[in-house]
Amino acid sequence: MKHFLNGTEIAPRNLQDIGVISDFTDRPSELELNVDVVVLPREAFTLIQAHLATQGPFEGMPYTIQMDGGITLEYYVDFLEQAIFRDHEIEVKIKRRGGKDQFFDNADGLTFELMRAKGINFDLIQTPYVIVKDNVAEVGISMSIALYVMTRELIQAIRDLATTVENLIQAVTPNATLPPLPPLGSIIKLAVAVVAQLIYTSLLLVAVVKLAQQMFDLIFPKVRYFNSCKVKELIAKGCQYLGYSFQSTLLDSISGLTILPVPILKEKASIWEKLQNDLNFSFTKGYPTAQDSTPTLGSLFSAIETQLNAKTKVLNGVVYLEIWTYWQNITPNAIVPALALQGERQNEYFLNTDEAWRRYYIHYQIDYSDIHTLDYYDPTDAEYSTEPLNPLNPDLVTIKGLNDINIPFALGSRKSGLNWLEKYVKAYFEVVDAVTDVFGGGTNFASAIENRAGVLQISSQFYSQTKMLYLIGGKQPANYMDFLSASALWNKFHYINQIQANSFKVINEVRTRISSQDFVDLLGNNYAEINGTVSEILRIEWVDEKSHALISYKEPDNYADGHVQTIIINE
Repeated sequence: MKHFLNGTEIAPRNLQDIGVISDFTDRPSELELNVDVVVLPREAFTLIQAHLATQGPFEGMPYTIQMDGGITLEYYVDFLEQAIFRDHEIEVKIKRRGGKDQFFDNADGLTFELMRAKGINFDLIQTPYVIVKDNVAEVGISMSIALYVMTRELIQAIRDLATTVENLIQAVTPNATLPPLPPLGSIIKLAVAVVAQLIYTSLLLVAVVKLAQQMFDLIFPKVRYFNSCKVKELIAKGCQYLGYSFQSTLLDSISGLTILPVPILKEKASIWEKLQNDLNFSFTKGYPTAQDSTPTLGSLFSAIETQLNAKTKVLNGVVYLEIWTYWQNITPNAIVPALALQGERQNEYFLNTDEAWRRYYIHYQIDYSDIHTLDYYDPTDAEYSTEPLNPLNPDLVTIKGLNDINIPFALGSRKSGLNWLEKYVKAYFEVVDAVTDVFGGGTNFASAIENRAGVLQISSQFYSQTKMLYLIGGKQPANYMDFLSASALWNKFHYINQIQANSFKVINEVRTRISSQDFVDLLGNNYAEINGTVSEILRIEWVDEKSHALISYKEPDNYADGHVQTIIINE
C-alpha cells in the first residue's frame, strides 16, 4: 500500500499498521483507516506547512492510497479534525474523497435556500388548493339567512314593481266602458312611483348579487396555487450542486412524492388587507426553507430514509438511495471465509435478536393549524406488534422494544368533491340565478359550482408542518393514499423488517483472503455469497500489508419462523 500526499509519495510513520475499514451498519464514515490518525513526518510535514501557508486549514489536501493491482482510493486530509502539530511531524485524520462521509458532511450543511441564492433553479409544480375553513357552516348559515331575507325582499320588490307598472298602464290606456282618463298629475305620480320602484328593485338586486357573491366565495373559494417540488428533483439538484450524480430506482417507483413547504413567502400582500380571492400569488417558495422539517439536503435524505426504509450509498461520485435490501438482489460477489475461531477449529455466532421489536409504529406529524389533517386522521399512522405463537409461559415472553418510524411531514388532505354544506347551499344559488334571470343576463352561480376533485384543501392560509403530497399532473389522484398512508408504507417498504423475514446469524471478525479488487467490489455492494447463501457484510477491515481481511457478516437463518407473528393493532 503506497501513500501519496498531493501527488508526492510519502511514508507515514505508522505505515505497516495502516489498514482500511468499512462499516455498513448505518450511515457511518466509509473507508476509514484502522488507526485513529496518520503520522506524517519529514517531506510530508513540509508539504503540509506549504499548503497551510497558502490555503489555510479550511481546505483539505489530496491524499491518495494506492493498493496492489493499481487500485487507488482517494482521500483528503481534514485539518479541522483536531490536527496535532509537532516540531517535525503532524498527526492528521484523513477522509474519503467523494465518499459517503464527505458527501454528508457537506449535505448536512447545504440548505435549499443557499442553492437558490447560488442560482440553482428547481422545477417547481403549481399545486392547486382551496381554503375550506372549519367554521364555514356557522358563517354559511348566518349568510344564508341574510341572503334569504334579501332574496325574499327582492321578490316582493319585483311584485310591487309589476303592480305599479300595471296601475300606470291601466291609467293611460283608454277604455270606452270606463270614465275619462285621470288628471295628468295622477299619471305623473304613477310614473314617478314606477321609476322609484324600479330604482329600489335594481339596488336591491345589486345588493343580493353582491351578498351572493360573498357567500359563494366563502363556500366555494377560488382555486389558488402553492409552489411545491418533487423529492427527487430536490435531491438530484442538491447532489449535482455538491458535484455528485444521483440514482434511485426507489424514487423512480414512487415518482409522485412531493414536498409542499410551509407558506412563508416574504414581501407579500397581507391576508388582512385583501379578500382571499384577490391573493393571486403563491405563499410558498416551492423548496424547503429554515421553517420546514427538512431545510437541508442531509435532513431530506434522513427523512426519506426513514419514510421509505432506505439506505444511502455513495460510490465513485454517484449517490444511490435504495430500499436496504436492494443490493442483496444484484450482488456479484463471493467470499470463502475461514472458521471464526481458528484456534478451536469451530464457528461462533450470535442471533440478531436485538433487531426484533414488539411494536412497530409508523406515523406522520399532525398539523393542528390545519384541521383537515385531524379530520382525516386514519392514514397518518399504523401500528404493528410481534406476538408469540403458542407460548408455554406468557409471563416469560421476552419480545420487547419500539421501532418508532417518525416521519417529519404532515399529509395533505385531498378534496374529493362537494361536502354536505356545499351541496345544501347550492339550492340558494339556484334561487338567486332564477330571480336575477327575470331581468335578463342574470347571475350564473349554480353552473359555476364545479367538482374540484384532486385539489388540496386546507383550513387556513397558513399551516405549520411541511406537507408530503403525492402528485400526478399537479393533483393528488383518488388513490394517493395507496402510496402515502402509513399502512401503505408498511406494505411496500417496511414489512421486510419483521423478525420473521429478517432473522440472521451474525458472525464477527472472520479472517478471509481477498484481492484488492475483491475489496473494492465489496465497497460497491456489501452483499456476497458466503457458504452458498447471500449474506450481508456488516464490517470489513483490510490490511494490504498483511494480505488478509477480517469480515463481520449476517447469514440468513430461520430461527423466528413458526415462533412469532405480526399483527395489526390499529386497523
